[in-house]
Amino acid sequence: MARGEPRLREPLNLSGCFLCAALVTLGLCHWEWRLTAFVRPLHGRFLSSRRFLRNVGMFGVPMDDANKQQGGIDEDAVEVAGASLAKSVLDGDTYQFEALTTVLRSMMPSSASKATSGSRTLPEPYAMIDKRRLIWSEHHYRQGPQENLQRLQGYEAEYARRIAYSQDGFRDPKVLEGGLDLAVAYLKNYACDKADALFAAIEPYCMERGLPWDVKWLQDCATLRCKQARQKEAAVLLEEVAKRTPPHPATLNNLGTVYNMLREHDKAQEYFAAAMEVAGRDDPDKDDLWNIGIAKKNLGQYEEALPMLLKALEEWIREEPEDDVTLAKLHDTVGSCYDLMGRADEAVSQFSRARTLFGRSIGAESPLYGSACEGLTKALIHAGRYEEGFDRLEETFLNNAEKDAIHPTPLFELMGYALQDLVNPGKLEASELVRLEVPIEIAVKNMMHRGLDQDGNAGVVFERMAQVLLRCSMAEGNDAQQQAAAKRREFARYLLKRASPLCEECTKSGEADLTYISMTINMELQVLDTQDALYRKALGNSVAAARALPS
Repeated sequence: MARGEPRLREPLNLSGCFLCAALVTLGLCHWEWRLTAFVRPLHGRFLSSRRFLRNVGMFGVPMDDANKQQGGIDEDAVEVAGASLAKSVLDGDTYQFEALTTVLRSMMPSSASKATSGSRTLPEPYAMIDKRRLIWSEHHYRQGPQENLQRLQGYEAEYARRIAYSQDGFRDPKVLEGGLDLAVAYLKNYACDKADALFAAIEPYCMERGLPWDVKWLQDCATLRCKQARQKEAAVLLEEVAKRTPPHPATLNNLGTVYNMLREHDKAQEYFAAAMEVAGRDDPDKDDLWNIGIAKKNLGQYEEALPMLLKALEEWIREEPEDDVTLAKLHDTVGSCYDLMGRADEAVSQFSRARTLFGRSIGAESPLYGSACEGLTKALIHAGRYEEGFDRLEETFLNNAEKDAIHPTPLFELMGYALQDLVNPGKLEASELVRLEVPIEIAVKNMMHRGLDQDGNAGVVFERMAQVLLRCSMAEGNDAQQQAAAKRREFARYLLKRASPLCEECTKSGEADLTYISMTINMELQVLDTQDALYRKALGNSVAAARALPS
């Protein structure tokens, strides 16, 4: 979500083997169960680890000669594949898991026989969501990253057991309710990939049931889209919530928050004002102060925004002093306002406090922590504390490179700070850019994994990554330094080769004119050729000198 902005709020007042396949398809965490605790074959027998080895063998090859078949399905094959599936989950073997889930799904009875399989009773048709049972999503997750992960894994295991005792899957309202509950728990821990997979799986079942299931799904999925930097999609979902429900302050505030992110700040203020009116408030409460303060800050009305934000922070500290995450978000917002006002030292203080609070409550892997680090980076640079600024920049870049909801824009901007604000003006030696080599490699792999390496945005980011690598990889220094620089140049060349056709296609299609980027790529390739030639020459001289040495 955008810097320092509150999370979207809930608008409603809500009064055997296939277990593994169903759950892990949603991307659940590594389970700590023993194999024999949950692998139940179709016969109703447990498949013990000893029998598993006898059936599967060292390389997963069935050992039994006799095959039991039922209804045209080889039951032993299903048992062995199911046991291997469970083991692949415990071992983290995603390749075997993907193959096994595919073949197991294909072995299931055809649609013609579905009427006679599974549950013999219809699921409860008019079930409501019981907020008292939404325990996983109500937890605050403030105990630190390791404790939060352990708690989340425990909830996953609990949900797995719930599914195990239901033959209706997501048609069972308690299973569907658990899916909504766990998805929000994922959101609170910024496990965006897991949340996305779970929301996709339960969407048709929520829409089929109607109110309140559909509205909760729309609301919570909108929160996910914001965390994924897909605010336009979030706005569509929230507008749909507004259509399906009576006016509610939380819905209006959420729409205001999203339009703030979309830089439609006047529209955001209208929604915030409407939320106060619907709530019957003449004077703003701490949430109103925060929301309206952000809008005014983004409109450049800093003298009006700052007192509102400071008052919101003061009230939150007084009323909820243990809420580290919300307090950190407020410190982040106040720091941003100070920085935009040119009060860099005060901004540094606020961002530092936000970073500390995020770090101790949700950990350095959280995107919220990265957001505070990015703000601190810019404030330190503005304050003339360049070395400290680059320390935080490196930390921010790695945070962005590793996260589920990776996006090219923050990566591009961070490298811009490094080049344009630090190295090019001479505030920092170009050799310091070497520290970004590993984070850049992580970012590239993450983008490729998520299919974000196929458009003009990727081309622009890849070019800037190559530029960073090139600036710290001149053919100079001792042999070890030369070899390391040659390796970075090879990586830079790979990135430029990937970037060139993407930028050319973007220009050709009329999406954006990236002619200048294409010209820059060609010049950088020439520089790489020159530096590589110098390296080969130096390497040849070194070999010749070594051969001339007396024995």
